[in-house]
Amino acid sequence: MAPAGSGGPVDAGRADELEAYILDQGERPGGVPVVLLDDDAVAGGADPSALIPALLAPLPEVLRRPAPFSYEAYVLQSVLGELLLGSVGAGWSRDELSAIPRLTLNFHDVEQDHRGAVHERLHRLARLRDILPDGDPAGPHPRIMVLLFDGYRDAAEMVVPICERLALPVLILPIALEVEDDRAGTLGDDELTALAQRHELGFHTLTHRTADEITPASEAAEVTDVVHRLTGMAGRAPRVGAWCGGARFDERLLGNQRLRELGVTGLISNWSWETIQAGDRQQ
Repeated sequence: MAPAGSGGPVDAGRADELEAYILDQGERPGGVPVVLLDDDAVAGGADPSALIPALLAPLPEVLRRPAPFSYEAYVLQSVLGELLLGSVGAGWSRDELSAIPRLTLNFHDVEQDHRGAVHERLHRLARLRDILPDGDPAGPHPRIMVLLFDGYRDAAEMVVPICERLALPVLILPIALEVEDDRAGTLGDDELTALAQRHELGFHTLTHRTADEITPASEAAEVTDVVHRLTGMAGRAPRVGAWCGGARFDERLLGNQRLRELGVTGLISNWSWETIQAGDRQQ
């Protein structure tokens, strides 16, 4: 998941620390598993330590009761994701498994020599999906999902075929301008259109922007045109989006106001996957 943005509750010093932590995660092979809070968990206090309290004893004190939507909360939600994926649920009670709101395995770009780790962890994710109580992988809000941030071609070419064999749902959040670097670049419109017939496309801006960077001058290109472009490729409007920076929804920001007007109904942050509703405001 992208680093925390300036609009969130993480102060400047901790935001830098969180960014470094997440960038380090991105260098590890096999994707980043994160337990994301849903609407009910957020409404209940957004305390990730309340999800699986029995697992907290070996953890440092600072992680046992983190402030909601803080650096420590993200670290704890990542630790829970790693524990859950690493064990494939072994040793977890039914109540503990039922307490997990949503688990995503997040990818940006991937290295070719990570193929083995990607394969193993996606298979673990599929086994975990099969044992989670009351899960509906075909439903509108699956509890297990693979997220491809930025639309890197190398990630899609490696991850998507494995997910399709395992019937794992994939959400692709492309930036619209091609990334020019030493990797495979980003997926083009034709490739995204083909993928959208089998998987979901989500909003992620034109040039990888944070929500508080959207101005009246940039809104059309960064938000409105991107949503319309994704709608044309998928044949339906994107139901969910994410900002560079991983900030939560804040109705005071122009970009978020426009997303809501365009019919985007959910926002993924570093900590949560929440429904956008009238009157929402970042806590």
